[in-house]
Amino acid sequence: MTVDAISERLITERDDLQVRANGVKRTAMDQNRDLSDNDRELLVQYRNRITAIDEQLKITTDSYEMDDSISQQLAKYNGGRQIRSENPWEKATPGQVLWDYLHRSSDADASARIQSFTRYTRAAQHLGTTAEGTVAVAGGFGGLIVSQVQGPIIDLNWQGMPFVTALGYTDLPNANTFMRPRLVDPDFDTAAGPQAGGLEKAELPSKKWDILADPISLAGVGNYINLSIQAETMVPGALDIVVTQLNRRTTRGIEKTAIAKLTATTNVIPLADGATAAEVQAAIAAGYVAVWEATNAAPTWLAYGPQGAGKLMGLTDLAGRPLFPWVGPVNAAGTAAAPTGEGGSAYGLRPVLSPGITDDSLYMGNSVGLEVYVHKLPLLQAVEPSILGRQLAAAALVGTYQVPTTEAGPGNTPPAAYAGLVKIG
Repeated sequence: MTVDAISERLITERDDLQVRANGVKRTAMDQNRDLSDNDRELLVQYRNRITAIDEQLKITTDSYEMDDSISQQLAKYNGGRQIRSENPWEKATPGQVLWDYLHRSSDADASARIQSFTRYTRAAQHLGTTAEGTVAVAGGFGGLIVSQVQGPIIDLNWQGMPFVTALGYTDLPNANTFMRPRLVDPDFDTAAGPQAGGLEKAELPSKKWDILADPISLAGVGNYINLSIQAETMVPGALDIVVTQLNRRTTRGIEKTAIAKLTATTNVIPLADGATAAEVQAAIAAGYVAVWEATNAAPTWLAYGPQGAGKLMGLTDLAGRPLFPWVGPVNAAGTAAAPTGEGGSAYGLRPVLSPGITDDSLYMGNSVGLEVYVHKLPLLQAVEPSILGRQLAAAALVGTYQVPTTEAGPGNTPPAAYAGLVKIG
């Protein structure tokens, strides 16, 4: 059974509608939001049209050829002459015939067409996918064969943004610059005290405080690419593959922006190469105290890259037991994060494994030490008729904020200190 022009047009339209529907849902997912009213209206339209197309395809793809068994029965009443059914490939292209041969084991219709044809051509010369791979005196379709791919695309790039996810970024509703308010109370520890001289009716202490605001600007992170109309129409799912990869690249850019702020901290606890388990423990404890004293809040996470994970995995106590075992800790400091970077505990801190951290240092902090703000832009695209292509872009606006843990002096002397992030290494 060949695919007629009507069916081809319906199938092409259905594939386009499916790509459009996936794009609407993917944009909402990338922006971490619910479907908008416009999104829902579009998806309903796409669904209704696809349902209508499927109903038409049930009719246009029906076979009206005479069944071979009926043809053979009729031959008995036709003077022994068998009424042969129409050649199943009479109107087929060479590519459609080749497709039947390549899919005969998985497609019942393809197998039936081959059987119908070979029943009347058993004495014919042999024809295979290639002449070399078939019996002697044979021809083949070698010039038409296209090697198929098998399995998902292998991708060695690290994915996601584990550090930003662990911090808990704020998803901004728009791209406007904004202010981050903070309370400054230098007399907090001594502001409340006894009455003067301990006398009744004497004056209580009175100290002022300020509420300041720091501006946070957003910078664009993203990428774009030109896609030819040939690739979009000839490669199945090309548009979906391109959009997915553009979004993944943008996600990596967000992660690297936050890590650049993390690794730039000047609040460092030194740790020599080849440090012992006791020295690493002491450095982590010192970092714990430093974060608490700077932010008046306990640290909540311990971040590191693959090299830092290897350093922690190699630490053992005097009995040779790992300090951070994968499972079943006994008198251990915690459990190591899984190979994927998920789970685990280190001194009560959440381990965060991000491939974006490229050295063996450890980093410690909490939500006060670093804040990340993200506004994901919708997919941007423009058709370029002059070059028969389409330009696609995926981007986000990213901002980071570190609260001053020590206010700047007069004339910025000394400058403000930002000690909410600690580097151990």
